[in-house]
Amino acid sequence: MRLTRRALLAGIGVMPFGSFGAGASQRSFVDVSSIPALKSLALSRGIDIASAYNGGEPEIERLLAHHCSTITPENDLKTGTLAPDGIEHADPSRMDEIAQFCSGNSLNLHGHTFFWHQSLPGWLDHGDLKSAMSSHARYMDFTTSRYPHIVSWDVVNEPLADDRFGFRNTRLLRQHGPEFLTFLFRHARQAAPNAHLVLNDYGLSCASDYCDRKQSSLLWLIDNLLNTGVPVDAVGIQGHIVPRHPIRQNALSRFLKQIEQFGLSIFVSELDVNDIGLPEDVRRRDQLVADFYRRFLDPVLDNQAVKRVGFWGLSDRSHWIVHGYAPFRRATGTPRPALFDAELNPKPAYFTVADALSHAPYRNPLPTVRS
Repeated sequence: MRLTRRALLAGIGVMPFGSFGAGASQRSFVDVSSIPALKSLALSRGIDIASAYNGGEPEIERLLAHHCSTITPENDLKTGTLAPDGIEHADPSRMDEIAQFCSGNSLNLHGHTFFWHQSLPGWLDHGDLKSAMSSHARYMDFTTSRYPHIVSWDVVNEPLADDRFGFRNTRLLRQHGPEFLTFLFRHARQAAPNAHLVLNDYGLSCASDYCDRKQSSLLWLIDNLLNTGVPVDAVGIQGHIVPRHPIRQNALSRFLKQIEQFGLSIFVSELDVNDIGLPEDVRRRDQLVADFYRRFLDPVLDNQAVKRVGFWGLSDRSHWIVHGYAPFRRATGTPRPALFDAELNPKPAYFTVADALSHAPYRNPLPTVRS
């Protein structure tokens, strides 16, 4: 039986609220502690719940503390944000605030990211492999020593090409891809010996030649890294869902099983639904967004190698899609990609996700730190 909004609330003795997701005209705030915590539903199935966060918003922090076990700094551990002019000029103050928030609320931290081609200041972007390795080692040593309790790291983010098989066409990856990634993972193990080391990328879940090609590239890369003894612990499937690229559930299930056969954990790392192309009517759009979450999560949660479900923000209030940073944008109407609206009220997507978690098979949970 599907876990409806009314059943979910009645099961914990809470009176149903008004019509969630009914539109921007409803401005009533909901006490975040009065609805079931996603992390509690997930932990009973051996799953960790995470969310991205940029800091500085107390109301969002209350929402995150109630629903999440792990926080991913959305921008503040990226090289171009924390140290655009070099380690000697690094400004970790915003990242320190996020770390303090996590510490004060018993939340784990996930590190994002040691290497991303879109956040690569000049002092790190060397054509010479030896110089690139030296500079990145300094950055990795700085962040891991300052934040030693980070439980997992995206060692490399988005290394695969969109338009062809293999690495994307950036200088370090084009010239030194296998050697450079090998160095990153091996130095990450040295710098953070107990953290789970993750290879993270997008475009891995849709029904198109584009996603098929990226899946093949990822499997090829994993196979090569593991066969040469490179310490990879998990694969991050970002899960940025766009309706124009529908989800082929059977193919997604097969792909996840292929990753599982390598003995790796799977993290859903950046889940949201971009409502571009969906109707302007908010009620209808919210339900369709919830349906996309369900279509993605049903095959994903069925795989017991999936240890974490991470959202790229729980609320529309500060969401990257709402603020226009996503590559796909609605022509009209404010986007509504997240589980909670801008007033932090739960939308149909929240109840859909809660139901999917409640019906997921149990799996052995991810250890807090790698053994």
